[in-house]
Amino acid sequence: MKKFLAGILTMLLFLGFAVCVEADQTDSVAVKVTILSSISVDITETEVVLASVSTGGTTASTTEVTVTNTGSGIDETYSLNLIDPTDWTASQTAPDAEVYVLNAAFNSDGTLTWDETNHALSTTSVVCTSSQFAGDQTGVSVPYNEVRKLWFQFQAPTATSVTTQQSITVTITAQVS
Repeated sequence: MKKFLAGILTMLLFLGFAVCVEADQTDSVAVKVTILSSISVDITETEVVLASVSTGGTTASTTEVTVTNTGSGIDETYSLNLIDPTDWTASQTAPDAEVYVLNAAFNSDGTLTWDETNHALSTTSVVCTSSQFAGDQTGVSVPYNEVRKLWFQFQAPTATSVTTQQSITVTITAQVS
């Protein structure tokens, strides 16, 4: 009986080693994750007050609007549009009676050569390109946390019945580049 128990004990020990040997083998697991990107733009100024201008005249901003990519680390491209004030209509070519032109461009300073073809805002959202709304900066593939300086030029209607200060809302929308 002792031999029998010794044999069983020996077998159990042997099986125990076999289990231990398998437990020492290695394996791996793939951990996969997807980052949900967010896009965001921050405009530090809430308003730009331009100088008073006569009908048919032109004025430009003297300070920039800072626009920052505050998304989740991805490049963003901006699009711009405006909302007309009650009694005026925006044009992309030239002012007229109750019609104005509001130009916008990204540039390091306010020294710009304005061109309605590339700078005039409209009520339809227009995506920035290497020439659209561009000076020496663009709103294209703006890196995370990068700042762009936005400037405006206003061409007044050639005739208007409006004599009070008007407010034109400009919207900047960020999208993934």
